[in-house]
Amino acid sequence: MKITQDSPTYLECKKSALFGYIFSVILMIGGLIGVIIMIMKSSSQWWIGLIALAIGILILFLTKSITLIADGNIKQVKIATKSLLGASDNAYAFNDIKEIVIEEDRQYERDSDGDRKDKTSFVLIFNFHNGYQEALNLTPGSSSNIAVNGINMSRFSQNNAVMNIGQRLSEVIGVPFNHKRRGDMDLGDVVNSVGEVVRQVKQASQDDQNRPQV
Repeated sequence: MKITQDSPTYLECKKSALFGYIFSVILMIGGLIGVIIMIMKSSSQWWIGLIALAIGILILFLTKSITLIADGNIKQVKIATKSLLGASDNAYAFNDIKEIVIEEDRQYERDSDGDRKDKTSFVLIFNFHNGYQEALNLTPGSSSNIAVNGINMSRFSQNNAVMNIGQRLSEVIGVPFNHKRRGDMDLGDVVNSVGEVVRQVKQASQDDQNRPQV
């Protein structure tokens, strides 16, 4: 997703579905060719191509384009999504939104050369006062080996772009912005964890008191 229009009271962001469509078509064509070749060779591995074809079809139907608009003039956030399965168009009042959160999920893996690749995904979350959440997947994932002084520049640039979207949304809407990494504990999580420990300690103490004396 990227910012396409930006002013102090108006923000428009769009996420194109083009990459998803191209990737799905490549998978489907490759899978179909693989099935044909395997059948011509009387190979029992034809099902591998069939799996690739099925995954390509699944991605094709699940890929969505997203248009996100925060309009300070009418005090509304509009979220429009389109896919081959249909379209949706939702609007939310600024006053109903409690905060903006960018949730980051980072995973690491090694390629065949032993080089480390970072795969990072970002989810934009609108938290509402009534407890409702609206979540938008900003990036399905990315990986790169390009590094300067130990810093992955592709991930660094992507991170800045995504954080800028969250920050600008919070400024236009007038709510707090938070960046949360997957697995991080916020204040509520800490309070709940401490409460659970205290409950278990009390329960253990009560069990000791109620234990029959031999």
